[in-house]
Order: sequence, then structure tokens, then C-alpha cells
Amino acid sequence: MVIKLSEQQKAIVASYARSVLGAAVAVYVSTGDIKMAANALWAACLPVIMRFLNRKDTAFGLGGTK
Repeated sequence: MVIKLSEQQKAIVASYARSVLGAAVAVYVSTGDIKMAANALWAACLPVIMRFLNRKDTAFGLGGTK
């Protein structure tokens, strides 16, 4: 089964990946604690979710073009 993503979906995934990677690396490097880095992983998805749920966000939000 092959999943085909639209350009908008690829941009959303890339945004999430940057947020997650940046947060996890920053937390791990500064604390050396893998549990704290794991918490950063889920916390990093919050801004992306908030952006998706925003109907006024035309790039990634529900108000964007389909």
C-alpha cells in the first residue's frame, strides 16, 4: 500500500519533523535526559496541531485550499 501525500501534506509533515527534531535535540543536549527529550517529542507537535486547527491559517490550517 502506497500513501500519496499532496504538497500541502508534505509541508505539514516537514514542519512537524523540524519541530520534533529541534525540540528533542535541544532538550537532550541541554539536559542529557532521554525522558525529557521524549517529552519534548509530544510537546513539539502542539504548535503544528494548533496551526492545523486554525481556520484562518491558509498554509496549513483547515482554512487552506484542499
